[in-house]
Amino acid sequence: MNQSKYITLISTAGEFLILNILFVFGYWVFADEVVITPKHILFYIYLNLVWFTLYILLRAYRIVHYTRKKTILITYFQFIVFFFFFFLMFFQFVSLSYYPNSLIRYLFPSFFFMLIAWKLVLYFSFLYYRKRGYNYRNVIIIGHSNKSKQLYQQFSNDIWNGYKCIGIVCEECKGEDNIIGSWGNLANIIVKHRIDEVYIAHEGIPKENMSDIAEILSNSAVKICVVPDLSNFSYKTTQLIPHGNISVIEIHSGPLSYWYNQLIKRSFDIFFSSLVIVTVLSWLTPLLMVINLFGDKKGVFFRQERTSIRGRVFIIYKYRSMSINSDADIKEASIDDDRVTRIGRFLRATSLDELPQFINVFLGQMSFIGPRPHMLKHTDKYSKTVKRFMLRHTVKPGMTGLAQVNGYRGEIKKLSDIERRVEFDVQYIEKWSIGLDIKIFFLTIWLLIIGQNEAY
Repeated sequence: MNQSKYITLISTAGEFLILNILFVFGYWVFADEVVITPKHILFYIYLNLVWFTLYILLRAYRIVHYTRKKTILITYFQFIVFFFFFFLMFFQFVSLSYYPNSLIRYLFPSFFFMLIAWKLVLYFSFLYYRKRGYNYRNVIIIGHSNKSKQLYQQFSNDIWNGYKCIGIVCEECKGEDNIIGSWGNLANIIVKHRIDEVYIAHEGIPKENMSDIAEILSNSAVKICVVPDLSNFSYKTTQLIPHGNISVIEIHSGPLSYWYNQLIKRSFDIFFSSLVIVTVLSWLTPLLMVINLFGDKKGVFFRQERTSIRGRVFIIYKYRSMSINSDADIKEASIDDDRVTRIGRFLRATSLDELPQFINVFLGQMSFIGPRPHMLKHTDKYSKTVKRFMLRHTVKPGMTGLAQVNGYRGEIKKLSDIERRVEFDVQYIEKWSIGLDIKIFFLTIWLLIIGQNEAY
């Protein structure tokens, strides 16, 4: 019995009611003076359109077999952040009397907690429903291999996934645990156990048997899933791409390979870099120029070639913190480096020397958050010695990143330093989300406040 198709409808209807109870009817109840004008009607239509758009883009409607509570929390945190932004944007263009300011502060936390409460009610109701033995899909696995055994354990151990794995079909594995039959009685197994889905583990099936298995499955009303062996690839996101009559599996370089995620990230980069350029660089740069007039008069900015996305080369900007030297492109700064100037030591300790990179961010050469770009010499060196090093260049480089907030920034003293940095960078690429960027952002601010030993 499969009632999953109703979950999305129920979830959407509930959130629609919560939105309008708070933002429409709530106004009638709590406003000092209720006035309904065409602007108010436009505002309500606008809020519902924004809600629906975010609801679709962030896929908040999904409560599927593999949904987790953490995923729900992260999704709705992102939802509220963007919703609040667009809420405020309306009042920048339209003058409108709305909730008293004293109540606005409670409006969005209430909206967030009501959405989470509603989603968790659905979540646990769905889970209880499954524990009672309903809404399961009966599945079997064809082919005996390490992958198929792991998949069987996954189905068996996780009640929430909604799959009841009957067993594994294998010709040469009689007597082993979980084996329910061979290829010869596959059709009978499907009918007897009312199988909904079949998982094919190719590596556990002899080639000569594949055509017979395919013929049986083509005559059965079952959903067919293929279990690929992608253990040697770092990327997790795949897509089936047709090329004429041939279909191939395309392996995407993480969530940022999708245009809508790139758009979200780029929008944040433009907004934040513009803010810093206008409010900080506009006065800090002239100040440093004046200080430089009383120093070596060699200029304020340091420019250097670095490696960017897909191996491209770009010019990175920093405030100059060292005296002019011939080792700048081959040697990193070290503790008590005599190349660092007095003002440069302060700039490096406070990370102020990195601020001009917001120009690179604004120009689209970098992102605020991402893997740190290396000197060309280091790219050439580590691409040959460090596994998966070049995967870092499948996304734009960043001013700060997951590696940096975990202590891996600055000088590379030993091989394990760069190896750990690459591990964090690859993890960031594979698991990117708005929530992860927000987490790194606040961790970066915190580390700037308390300082880091690696900043020298």
